[in-house]
Amino acid sequence: MRALRPVGLIALNTMRELLRNKLLYNLLFFAVLLIASSLFIAQLTIGQWDRIILDMGLGAAELTGVLIAVLIGVSLVAGEIDRKTIFPTLAKPLSRSAFIAGRYAGLATMLSVNVAVMTVSVAVVLHMAGYTLSRTAAAAALLIFIELLVMAAAAIFFSSFTTPILASAFSLSLFLIGHLVGSLQTFAQRSKSSTARAVTLAAYRVLPDLELFNLKPQAANALAVPPGATSTAAAYGVVYAAIFLLLAVAIFSRRDLK
Repeated sequence: MRALRPVGLIALNTMRELLRNKLLYNLLFFAVLLIASSLFIAQLTIGQWDRIILDMGLGAAELTGVLIAVLIGVSLVAGEIDRKTIFPTLAKPLSRSAFIAGRYAGLATMLSVNVAVMTVSVAVVLHMAGYTLSRTAAAAALLIFIELLVMAAAAIFFSSFTTPILASAFSLSLFLIGHLVGSLQTFAQRSKSSTARAVTLAAYRVLPDLELFNLKPQAANALAVPPGATSTAAAYGVVYAAIFLLLAVAIFSRRDLK
């Protein structure tokens, strides 16, 4: 328990910092505003209001959540190194691994609150339109949260060895490529270049398949989720997040910050 105390203190301090972060509130306000506007946009269509609301609502939750996970996640490590504010923290009896773990724990807690707020907002808008939040929609929100945990861990991993701008670029690129991982194998099979084929297959095997967390189409079309699909995807995401964090700890512990 003593070993976890520094992690808890860093996590608590991180949450306090994030509560004063204007970017967090701006992104959250934008997401809630977009979710609320889905009701008015749905009224321009003929029927299936719930489909429009869920498409826009869950999409807004994912987009703003990724921006929060990446932009704020990068600032928690690379940003502090860039501003030199990390040195007073590390001057205390605190290991670098505890610093990384605490930063991630604090960010993950705030991400859970943000996803909960946005999910409740979607449920309220659905109720106003005469619908309820289905189990599939709730599972979709859960997997969005798992995806954000992976992205937050990736952002901290990239920020452990590079600058804030590059870490943000790498993280957002990972998000885009991660949703196209399924297409990489097809591309490799059709490629005539052996080098391109090898690189593509390596990316296919190493990068996380973020489409596994995408249940938005099923939620919007009121389709049932196959048994075990949600838990399998969640376990897959937790493993990838853990790998990113372990790599971040290994690199950051050996990095010369001077």
